[in-house]
Amino acid sequence: MKLLKRMNFTGLIGQFKAGSVSMRRRLFLYVIATIFLILALILLLLNVFGVLNLSNTQVTNILDGQLTNYSSSVEHDYDKLAAHAISFADQLEKSIQNYLTSNNLTFEELRNNNEAVTELQNELYDIVYLNMQIAPSSGAFYILDTTVNSHTDTPLFNGIYLKYINLHSENTVNNQFSLYRGSVTTGKQHNITFHSGWQNEMKTDFFTNCNEVFTENVHYQLSSAMMIPDTWESARYIYVPIRNLKGDIWGVCGFEITDLYFQLTHKTEETQLGNIIYALLDNTSGKYTGQFSSNRYNTNSQTDNILKLTEKKKLCVFDFGNDTCIGKTNTICLGNNTFITAAMIPQAQYNSYIKKGQWQMTVIFLIVALFSSLYCVFISKKYVAPILKSFEQVKSQMDYGSQLNIREIDDLFACLEEKDNQYELRLQELEQAKQAAEEETQKAKSAYEKAMAEYEL
Repeated sequence: MKLLKRMNFTGLIGQFKAGSVSMRRRLFLYVIATIFLILALILLLLNVFGVLNLSNTQVTNILDGQLTNYSSSVEHDYDKLAAHAISFADQLEKSIQNYLTSNNLTFEELRNNNEAVTELQNELYDIVYLNMQIAPSSGAFYILDTTVNSHTDTPLFNGIYLKYINLHSENTVNNQFSLYRGSVTTGKQHNITFHSGWQNEMKTDFFTNCNEVFTENVHYQLSSAMMIPDTWESARYIYVPIRNLKGDIWGVCGFEITDLYFQLTHKTEETQLGNIIYALLDNTSGKYTGQFSSNRYNTNSQTDNILKLTEKKKLCVFDFGNDTCIGKTNTICLGNNTFITAAMIPQAQYNSYIKKGQWQMTVIFLIVALFSSLYCVFISKKYVAPILKSFEQVKSQMDYGSQLNIREIDDLFACLEEKDNQYELRLQELEQAKQAAEEETQKAKSAYEKAMAEYEL
């Protein structure tokens, strides 16, 4: 800025017009203009052949910023939901303990006791319903390590699973819900609509390794995205253990986050790149699945297509098989598991933005190159041509011509012209002296001849 302040462009233009700008400064400016021309042409070629890609840098910066905000939002949302799940578990633990104490039962005595288990469901129903209302989720559940029928081929576990139906926004207040798992008696007593995939009890592998998963420092778990049995939906589950007073695990409770609810919570965001799609991905032995903020890709994730991720020039290519996106990824830790957050745009949208940026840069470089070319022509016309013309004029006619508005050349010609004038004056003086001498010589000759004539007489 200080350099720009020192360079008084208005005064510089006035000096050009007045002819007071030195040849050195003129030459400096002309060389700079030529350098700009060459650089513009080089940058133009680099941009055309894809070596210089400023648009790709802009895409990377925008996606980085969006991904950072999205990752922070995901961590905050699931930490908040985990806090609700922990409170949910505390309420269930107290209610189950109170029920067992008041009925003089042990937890083991609930197995195959249909009447006691159904009564316990009725006792716990209000807790499930209340927590589903206050937690940002699409459903709530609890599962106890007990059953009313222990003679099935596949182990079943008893509990309540409530799901919202007809979600239209992330605000679930006054939304209708259904009973996905639970006893018929519980559904009829509370006048609940039964889900189309309803069953009395649940299948789960939670109890096979729950003690290994929930160690001392692990307070909650977030599952990978999976298909919900007997439905077309895919969901994640955030869950915490239900423990007795001794610390033994009685069961598990938590909340459901379906693809639709995830999509409503993390909407696609409009930016200068267009709509940005967000995702929370699971990496299982190099196979990527997850939830997306666009139903188009949530549908893809439920098919047999395997999402493939590859790195490309600081960006990541998301290959869905029948579609491709370009974006960025980040790794976050939720519970005791590692997940991948992603922000991406469709490949066609990315290509369109890159081509638009290349055209803009090409136009800019062409304008700079054209301006520099015209300036070089101006240099030749206003600076070089008059000098050469004056030199030719001096050689042919010994006439220094008009002023060129180039200080050094004009001073040189003025000096030469002044010396010529001095030589002319000196020559005139010599001519006059010669003429006077000749006149004196003629007079002396006439006097001599006259004297000789008189002598002869």
